[in-house]
Amino acid sequence: MQRVPTQDEVRQQIQPLDELDRKVLGGMVALLMSEPKRLRDREWVAQQFVQVAVVAHGFAGEGDDASTDDVERVRLYANLRMSVILDATLALFVRVAEDLRGSQGATLEMARGLVHGYLAG
Repeated sequence: MQRVPTQDEVRQQIQPLDELDRKVLGGMVALLMSEPKRLRDREWVAQQFVQVAVVAHGFAGEGDDASTDDVERVRLYANLRMSVILDATLALFVRVAEDLRGSQGATLEMARGLVHGYLAG
């Protein structure tokens, strides 16, 4: 990413995403907010993507064992959507940071509110 995307560019990137994609996107941004230094760790980001996708697909309930079909569905989702979702994750993460820059007393709650606003459309 060479520059901070505009608010409109981020909205355009998120707009075509379906509900599942938005859940994963929101989860990924939340993880990056809690561990921003891990952003450049590709292996960690990929592992977290799969974990968030498992939860978003509803396969992470207490005591649940994923079936072979469930595992295949998440694997296929990751193969097809990871690049698009991670591009949107980075854009949204950077955009929210820019939106908060210069705010006196910016909080995690404020950042979450901005993320929610972008995801809601």
